Amino acid sequence: MKVKDFLNNDFSMKNNLKLRKIKLSICGVLLTFPFLIIGYKTITLASINKVSTTNISSKKNQPSFFVKSNRGSIYDRNGELLATTIKVNSLNINPQEILNKNETIRKLKKIFPQLNDESLRKKLNTRKRHLNLLREISPNDHVLLLEQGIEGIKIEPRNKRVYPNNNLVSHILGGTNIDGKGIAGIEKSFNKRLLNGKNVTVSIHNGIQYITEKILSEQIKKFEAEGGAGIVMNAKNGEIYAITSLPDYNANNYNSIFNQNLFNRATKGIYELGSTLKLITAAVAFESGRVNESDVFDVSNPLRVSSRTIRDFHPLNYRLNIPEVIVHSSNIGSAKIAEKFGTSTQLKYLKSLGLMDKLNLEIPELGTPQVRKDGKLLSTMTISYGHGIAITLGHLASATATIVNDGIHVKPTLLISNPNQLNDRIFSSETSKKMKSIMRLVVSSKHGTAKKAQATGYLVGGKTGTAEKISQTGGYSKNQNIVAFTAAYPMNNPQFVITIMIDNPKGQKFSFGYRTAGWVAAPVIKKLVTRISPILNIKPQTKLSSDFSKGLIKYKIRGKNKGANL
Repeated sequence: MKVKDFLNNDFSMKNNLKLRKIKLSICGVLLTFPFLIIGYKTITLASINKVSTTNISSKKNQPSFFVKSNRGSIYDRNGELLATTIKVNSLNINPQEILNKNETIRKLKKIFPQLNDESLRKKLNTRKRHLNLLREISPNDHVLLLEQGIEGIKIEPRNKRVYPNNNLVSHILGGTNIDGKGIAGIEKSFNKRLLNGKNVTVSIHNGIQYITEKILSEQIKKFEAEGGAGIVMNAKNGEIYAITSLPDYNANNYNSIFNQNLFNRATKGIYELGSTLKLITAAVAFESGRVNESDVFDVSNPLRVSSRTIRDFHPLNYRLNIPEVIVHSSNIGSAKIAEKFGTSTQLKYLKSLGLMDKLNLEIPELGTPQVRKDGKLLSTMTISYGHGIAITLGHLASATATIVNDGIHVKPTLLISNPNQLNDRIFSSETSKKMKSIMRLVVSSKHGTAKKAQATGYLVGGKTGTAEKISQTGGYSKNQNIVAFTAAYPMNNPQFVITIMIDNPKGQKFSFGYRTAGWVAAPVIKKLVTRISPILNIKPQTKLSSDFSKGLIKYKIRGKNKGANL
């Protein structure tokens, strides 16, 4: 073979190889292209589907199970969970997918006997495509449904608001509706914040709340009362550690509770709290300068004012000074003290103490005080001992704290307060010192009305109050009482205020028929102080302690104790 031919053959072979490579490349591209198209469409469809799903879930008219809940939780002051949201399964059905309605009803009734046959049949015969049968089913019921293989059944997740402690703090926590929106209590007040996924921490102490509810509940039952309320509050900054209203309810069943149980007696209910208001009368008397400690008031005879006669529960036949008026709880003495400083001064201090307006508390269930403001002397006198003025238990706690907190106004709060917040001064330090001393004598003196509140080592002070209930006809009932006790401790440096109200207790054999505050409410204070002090790290004091009665005035109280508790 010639060299030329060889070279030509070699060139042809190379060209053929190149041609084959090109052909193979083209075939590869042609074979790959359909797969690229398929992949692209798959990705595109997935993206479209994702966008579509997002849009659907955001529509307000879609079922709630599409919506992801991020509602925040509620905690007590120590981080204990009070309310949160969990996912549960609900039982839904599409009637249009059911082939045999009788068989479907039979299978459903086998698992859920609580379902009503007639109602179930009515639902299955509708033209709707989505119906809820049960808002929540158990995991076991879910398994049983799967085993039955019922057509048209849909198990769908939904959000459920859960309150782990059931009845505890129920009136304060409130509740949510079917759509997870707050409709009462903290849930309503902080609804926007909670819906945004932010948590709320309240000032409540779970342990103290439990003890308060338990002791108060036992006393209500013991005296066959209609109900009651109680507040444990920091005397310095107004933080509420416990607040209870009885009867209460299970917060998990908010939407099925009777209205009477939903009523918050601690913050919504307004009551004439009787002689507890004498503390305010005495403080105003001291602060106004119209009455001196040396002034005495004749209480030996009933006081006739206009068409009304003011009497004492157990009259005394001598003159009383202000400490004695409070310790003996004399209505006549209190009325004469109020006469000294007058109507305008009384209303001025009631206003400054917040007793004429709703509490500025972080829940919507708040009662508006009712105060007789006709300017008449009779009204001024009766208000001085708690008649003609109806307030909430929260108002009384606030006023008591203000009196013992060196006269600085204390505003109740359900949140952890700002330690640097500034409040108005209502009473002078001197007035506060006098009042703390008198409050201590109400409990410690053998002539005091609240001896049953004495808790050894804790220097409890306070004031009892027993008032006739206002009847439905507008007058006062002679057979029904509201009993109250407002207390603070330790009186040489008050840290906490405890305020108790019990509605319509009945006299018992062990109480010798008495149903007054000294018998009914005062013992609650003693039990509470004894139980909660170790939790609050308040140590008992003895007479050997250097600060046992430091800062307290030793007033001399005259009179014989006849066992009367007003």
